[in-house]
Amino acid sequence: MAISGISPISSFSAVNGITGVGSVGTFDLNGGPAKTSKATSINFGDALAKVQSQIDDADNLSRQLATGELTDISQYTVAASKAQLGVQLTVALRNQLLSAFQEVMRMQL
Repeated sequence: MAISGISPISSFSAVNGITGVGSVGTFDLNGGPAKTSKATSINFGDALAKVQSQIDDADNLSRQLATGELTDISQYTVAASKAQLGVQLTVALRNQLLSAFQEVMRMQL
């Protein structure tokens, strides 16, 4: 049984220009506004590169595990979990962006 590699995620050039989210309001437990904080700037190109790096790390560790070079299976398990969570977050973000785009396109002027 051969272990196939994980194919790389292609870059989303149309999304790379998005750099910030703006300010985000928070609420305290009583339901009122607690404070407004500036959200950190997000570069999706860098985020996708990090997810790709996590996938590559998990792929390399799986090869090492299959060949017997890696004796501690927990290293592979942690790397595979990080890669899986990164892909799940990327897909969820893509779905939300697509849903928002479709909602904007349904608006009547």
